[in-house]
Amino acid sequence: MLLGLCVGVVAWLPIPKHTVLLPGPAVATVDQVEVEDHPRPQDPGEYLISTVYQRPATTWWALRALLQSDWSLVPSDPERPRSQTSAYEDSNHQVLRRVVYHTCGIEPPVVVTVLDLTADSPLKGQVDPGDRVLSVAGVPLRMVRQVREIVQSQPRGDKIPVQFQRPDGQIYLLETVARPIQGLSGDLGLGLLLSGHEDDDTLPKIHFHSGSYEGNSSDLILGLDLCERILNLDLRRGRRISGSGGLDMEGSLTSVRGLRQKFSCARQARADLFFIPFEDATQLQGMDFQATRPRIVPIRSLSEAIYWLQRAKP
Repeated sequence: MLLGLCVGVVAWLPIPKHTVLLPGPAVATVDQVEVEDHPRPQDPGEYLISTVYQRPATTWWALRALLQSDWSLVPSDPERPRSQTSAYEDSNHQVLRRVVYHTCGIEPPVVVTVLDLTADSPLKGQVDPGDRVLSVAGVPLRMVRQVREIVQSQPRGDKIPVQFQRPDGQIYLLETVARPIQGLSGDLGLGLLLSGHEDDDTLPKIHFHSGSYEGNSSDLILGLDLCERILNLDLRRGRRISGSGGLDMEGSLTSVRGLRQKFSCARQARADLFFIPFEDATQLQGMDFQATRPRIVPIRSLSEAIYWLQRAKP
């Protein structure tokens, strides 16, 4: 009895700074995201998020990890952030939203607003802080730096039409001549101190209903589902598509861990494809990427995954 008690105690001794990874359930994205006015194209295929369970490592779980090929004993470091310069994704998936919009060719318009006017501005007393600048010399504004570029390209002494909009929606037009502005090294300007921000109201409204997974490794599969809805493309074509990979602001995949467990999760869910970050292919060393079920596809970006799905035969 004493021996059994000792064995039991040893079995549950914790292994410091280590975690045991094992396959989790596959989560279908169909109920995880939606895009207002962009229904999901009808198709029997599915997008599946591969998940991993993490257990605090004990002697017992570590022994089991040695015996089961899809379990691993690993240092208990959290998944790496998207890049060395960016923080973890917030609860609103802001990075993923931006990547999806950019991948779909949607760029939000920039609203250019007057913060203040210099004392030597030719528009002093005619424009109020908070007014929006719509166009300069007939050119619609998309960024703040356009104002200076347009003004300096005009013939010296010519009147420049500038269109503004007040906060109440009233649009008005002023014509003015650029003059040397203090702080511009003698260059001509309008003396407007401007601010620019993106107008998100014009973008497709994306809603997340997540809760069955955590971390940023679901970004790739969620991104594929969202792009399919916004672009109205049938990327699935009857296939069950799984994978794992975070996304940085450029749409490139970031490294994840636990790919053996996630592959096992995808296999149990009868997935046809399993996308992984190209740089993480060594985690599945020894596996035949073409012959496995699901087929393993290393990629570098969300755009590459879309291109691959469009080109590959179902």
